[in-house]
Amino acid sequence: SNAFKVLPEVSITMDNRDCLVINAPRISDAEVLTNDVIRMISETEFEWLGRYDNVINSGGIKLFPERIEAKLTKIVMQRFFVAGLPDEKLGQKLVLFVEGKSDIGNSLETISGSVFLDKFEIPKDVILVSSFKETKNGKVNRMATLRSVIG
Repeated sequence: SNAFKVLPEVSITMDNRDCLVINAPRISDAEVLTNDVIRMISETEFEWLGRYDNVINSGGIKLFPERIEAKLTKIVMQRFFVAGLPDEKLGQKLVLFVEGKSDIGNSLETISGSVFLDKFEIPKDVILVSSFKETKNGKVNRMATLRSVIG
């Protein structure tokens, strides 16, 4: 499993958003609040699900782009990311953004048939982007790319 274990004398809890709260008396008197959504396994172990800011709420189900992307790396060869786009029925729908040229029908079929993804993690649409916007250090700039595509 992808469990993280806390160091000795460190304890953890979750806030009302299911985000990690760290209590490390030797380092800080104040609790450290994070934007990392976790699943607690025990008082000293947790599984990291993703960043709170990136959570997609699709039909009441919370989807974590980081987890879905980790699974999609086994299937999608080009640079890609997933994001939530507004949807009348679902609130947000999961969309896969792929850089470059691709056989979209084929890739959606491959993805839908994938054993790696839960049914809610299968993107509703695939959008091809000729080239992603990048940050100064060459990473994909999701927000800028989204804005360039959706406006």
